[in-house]
Amino acid sequence: MKLSPFLYPASPHARRHGPAGYSTYSHYRPWLRDEFNFRCVYCLRREVWSFDNSDYELDHDVAQSLAPELCRDYTNLVYSCHNCNKRKGSKRLPSPMDIAYGAAMRVLTSGRHIGKIEAMNADGFRLIEELALDAVKITETRKLFIETIRSFESMANPLLFQWMGFPKDIPDLANVHPAPKSNSKPKGIEQSWFALKTRGRLPLFYE
Repeated sequence: MKLSPFLYPASPHARRHGPAGYSTYSHYRPWLRDEFNFRCVYCLRREVWSFDNSDYELDHDVAQSLAPELCRDYTNLVYSCHNCNKRKGSKRLPSPMDIAYGAAMRVLTSGRHIGKIEAMNADGFRLIEELALDAVKITETRKLFIETIRSFESMANPLLFQWMGFPKDIPDLANVHPAPKSNSKPKGIEQSWFALKTRGRLPLFYE
């Protein structure tokens, strides 16, 4: 088994949650953490690799300066690390809801160029360019993570599940406070990672 810690989705993101009615968009944080699997939608850096969850922010797909009316619209929010959110700024980039990032770019996980990210089409080129996903430090860090995780895998080391698994504070979306005024996709709570954990069906790791 060869795990890929930087595997972009093969299809556009389909929302499984639909909360609405919060007074500030920051209240959507627990929903977005679950929605985007506790990692940055752009660079795939995971919460479990960071010192603190404050490294992650709620990014407006269409910037507030361009569409202030969408400021508190859940469908316009994604989960992003601070670095990617800062680089994106108010730019309008290809949305993960409109295109499959896995068809736009890929991270090499073997060979001489392990850790390098490659554009597979014009959307991928723009994402890599605007977010500096091919910056030397980012590429070197990806390489380190890939090689470290692969070494754990070869030794069947339990640390593998910590590096590729879930954070300890998975949010219970059925009891978040404050609760949303409405939820167009209530069944999404039954499919949340917390619900799977409660039912004993949470996987040890995910790609």
